[in-house]
Amino acid sequence: MKRRTLIKGLLALPLGSGMLQPVLAAARPLRVGVDACPYCNMTLLDARYAAQMVTSTGKVYQYDDVGCLLDHLLGYGGPKATPKELYVADFSLSSRKEARFLPVNQALFLFNERIRTPMGTGLLAFGSAAALEGYLRERPQHTGERLRWNDLLALGRRRAWVPGYGR
Repeated sequence: MKRRTLIKGLLALPLGSGMLQPVLAAARPLRVGVDACPYCNMTLLDARYAAQMVTSTGKVYQYDDVGCLLDHLLGYGGPKATPKELYVADFSLSSRKEARFLPVNQALFLFNERIRTPMGTGLLAFGSAAALEGYLRERPQHTGERLRWNDLLALGRRRAWVPGYGR
């Protein structure tokens, strides 16, 4: 087939029926032990605490802790980036080697300073209230604040999440 004929054929495709619409980005898989956090420069060693940003240009940033993503978004450090999509690993469904990501607006967060996370933020993300309650039944000493994404951003505007980092 001639190139000119092919191009004319592609241009004649109907655009209103959903064809050739931009594909939305989705969470990308982590490479545990390889990917490094752009905020704190630590290698990601446990996918259960991970977070991810897909920028407006399609670049993917992997974070070793939800607090690193929050601090990066709030301007405390890291490379300049315009977020398009934000994800966190569901602690109850993820393993050390593989993260099961969910959009930040669908996550429930547990905050307790006694919870040990890679950067000491004490934040865990869960995909459902039942998963969060199941975690607390197993570890009642971790009972703490239950927060949504906007709550985390509001708290982060007052102080950096990652101890020792920030303004």
